[in-house]
Amino acid sequence: MKRYIWTALAAFALAFTSCIEETYPTDYVLDTQIAQSESALNGMMNAVYSTFASTNPINDGNMHYGAMKIMLDHGTSSLLNPGYNGYNTMLQYSYGNFSYSNRSRWPVGLYYTYIKGVNDIIALFPEGTEVTEAQKGYLGQCYAFRALFYLEITQIMEWKQPTDPVITPKLNKPLNDLTNLGVPIVTEKTTSDVASNNPRVTVDENFDLVLSDLAEAEKYLADFNRTDKIQPNLGVVYGLYARAYLFLASRAKKTAAKYTDEADLWNKAYQYAQKAIETSGCTPLTEDQWLDPINGFNNRNSQNSWMLAYTTSESNSTACTTDWNPANTMGTETNYIVYGWRVGRGLARHWYERLSDNDWRKKSWLAPNFFYESTNQKPGEPYLVERDGNGNFINNKWNSVDNTSNDQANWSDEYSGRLNDGYKYPLNTSASWVRKQASIANGFLGWPWLYLNLKFRPHNGAALDINTGGAIDFPMMRVEEMYFIKAEAALHTSGVGAAKAALEEIVKTRNSSYTCDKTSAEDVLEEIIFQKDIEFWGEGVNYFDDKRLERGLYRAYHGSSVTRVQQLINCSGVFPGWTPMFSQTEMNANKAITDYNTPLNAYANYQFWTDLNEVKEHYGEPLDLDNLPF
Repeated sequence: MKRYIWTALAAFALAFTSCIEETYPTDYVLDTQIAQSESALNGMMNAVYSTFASTNPINDGNMHYGAMKIMLDHGTSSLLNPGYNGYNTMLQYSYGNFSYSNRSRWPVGLYYTYIKGVNDIIALFPEGTEVTEAQKGYLGQCYAFRALFYLEITQIMEWKQPTDPVITPKLNKPLNDLTNLGVPIVTEKTTSDVASNNPRVTVDENFDLVLSDLAEAEKYLADFNRTDKIQPNLGVVYGLYARAYLFLASRAKKTAAKYTDEADLWNKAYQYAQKAIETSGCTPLTEDQWLDPINGFNNRNSQNSWMLAYTTSESNSTACTTDWNPANTMGTETNYIVYGWRVGRGLARHWYERLSDNDWRKKSWLAPNFFYESTNQKPGEPYLVERDGNGNFINNKWNSVDNTSNDQANWSDEYSGRLNDGYKYPLNTSASWVRKQASIANGFLGWPWLYLNLKFRPHNGAALDINTGGAIDFPMMRVEEMYFIKAEAALHTSGVGAAKAALEEIVKTRNSSYTCDKTSAEDVLEEIIFQKDIEFWGEGVNYFDDKRLERGLYRAYHGSSVTRVQQLINCSGVFPGWTPMFSQTEMNANKAITDYNTPLNAYANYQFWTDLNEVKEHYGEPLDLDNLPF
């Protein structure tokens, strides 16, 4: 097959390599010539890596892989935005505000852009082609990546029947039955004619492709030695198998058409999780690595936990400075982008209070006494809050002028430490800087119960230099996930005792005194997911668990730190806002999906309360954790 050199494929390759050293005809190159050119293949593969961090790879907004994963996690109960209410683009996913033309268009556009990149490389090696060891490495990576992309986009786009008894009667129904429908399949063999009338296949058929691609990846990567964590290797392939079988096992008795042997699927999930741990050679993050203010969750090479990650280069100033770079979005210390620090990303209050003080992961979120501590607070006594007759906070050790102020001069740099243990958060700026940023004047109405994160640190700790601080790495797979998959699978294969033992194996590395005291299978599963959610908060893992297990979305309760009325949602089972729609652009290009699309519904249908005063008047009230859903 001829390919004209300035088509998208050749341009894709040439954009990421200085030149193709071999001499080819001047008008066109052949697929076989590209396949035999090491520099061309390397350039095409580098393009695949680069698109993970690229700003606007789909020519539509600033969406990229890390931003997509963070955006999805906004639709979970544990991630809240306790700050200013005026910046809402990414936050549409926190309350399911979709249409056929707005933010719902991003998942399909993004993932199919990634799929095209690997399809173009796979297409260079038709079935029966003899491949060199180097070519095996490229092919194996592409099959692994394609499996990852379809594994995720299928779960994102699968429509599930809403189950909340109050919300469901308000909703529009699909035009046709969408049960067990995944996404259209596009491979290296798909022609433009087929793509223009390419129906959604079953989820089972999507996973036929996922598992087939993983088998190819396993074959080609058997002897592959990677040079960077952006490159999938055999350990990553086994991790993807574990994720795939976890998902398939969870739906075997529900809507599956083919993958219905639940016991076998759970066994495979456990086995591949164990193989991923052993083959990868990776080890869980330590406390020092997790809490490191310089390298914490921004450096793929500073620890041995991350199995797969992408990187943002300091030389790519556009990617470093985009609104949705994870350092910018998740930054609490930074001043880069108001869509980040002024919106705020924090842990939901009831999750924070449930998490043991002995668990060092709890140090990832700022305790209320970082912002307000009474001068009359006694060591070892419950948190004391004092107000005047008008309800204003008084006697604050850290501010004697105006507790609502966003003037740094009004705030102290002193901090006595967390009440339970005196732990002082290591900052890249100063306490007064963070306090003036996360102030009532800047929209943090639930102050001081904010629980803002310090998990995602700027590159090299450069909190005030976006071009350096934005050059972060982002985890795509960590070995800790495999331990949690083992625990969930053990519950279904070996029972409660085995599941508790598997859970304790990983959580004891975070809290040495931890024991799982749950006794029923239902409660053990809930504890597994709670601990997993804490572990992967903000990384884009929790969304998939919540949707897979139909865990609901819960934010509307007295004592919640919610500051935007749209997020006052309590929804049991399937939250409709977990499933975006195929956009109008996609329907125009592929007529087969038009009548098989997620129905449009107004987010107002999901709200539990429509008046923010329902929570504003109760900020900081004691919580009854035993009766709050998680």
